[in-house]
Amino acid sequence: MKIRGPLVTLAAVAALGVGIWVVNVSKEEPAPPGKPVAEATTTATTPAPAPAPPPAPPVAAFPAKADYVGKIPTANGTITLDITIDGDKAVAYACDGNSIESWLRGSATNGALSLASKDKTGRLEGRLEGNAVVGTLWIGEKKWDFKADPAQPPAGLYVYDNAGVRNSWIIDGDGGVTGVQRRPDGSTAPAPGLSIDRTAVIDGQTIVATRVVSASDV
Repeated sequence: MKIRGPLVTLAAVAALGVGIWVVNVSKEEPAPPGKPVAEATTTATTPAPAPAPPPAPPVAAFPAKADYVGKIPTANGTITLDITIDGDKAVAYACDGNSIESWLRGSATNGALSLASKDKTGRLEGRLEGNAVVGTLWIGEKKWDFKADPAQPPAGLYVYDNAGVRNSWIIDGDGGVTGVQRRPDGSTAPAPGLSIDRTAVIDGQTIVATRVVSASDV
């Protein structure tokens, strides 16, 4: 009889523990079959591809054959400039109709000009801007910005050589003529007048000037 009391107590404690375990197990929800116990609360998204860059603008290009004529105001008057395009090459002539003149030759590619004189005292850097050519002209220590517009015949560049005397003229878009004569000793003077039909009177004779269309013409 003395042993039964403790056994009853142990049985009661054991029954209480089983009851607590049954209650706890009953509160747990089993995971649905085929699904993970825990699911991510956010969905990963793939970033949208970056938009393609806009196509590059087409590279400006000179016509295969063209002339551009411009006027450059200076402290002592006006310099007239002609640029003659021949494929990927160009020749330019600048003069003031009195004593200043410069012949320049070089490249005409991708809408850009890079010309220089044989003696390196003259230089021209330019580019197409719309239909015109803009840039900078250097003669000796001086430089000027310029704009030369497209010119149609008879506008353009003309030359006449005889006995070592070279006459060079530019006819502008308005029919005006600017020219310089260079003698064998290097001295310069205004060139005789040139008509728009390319004729001039030199030493009493009527001559026909040659239109410059490439560097090989001068």
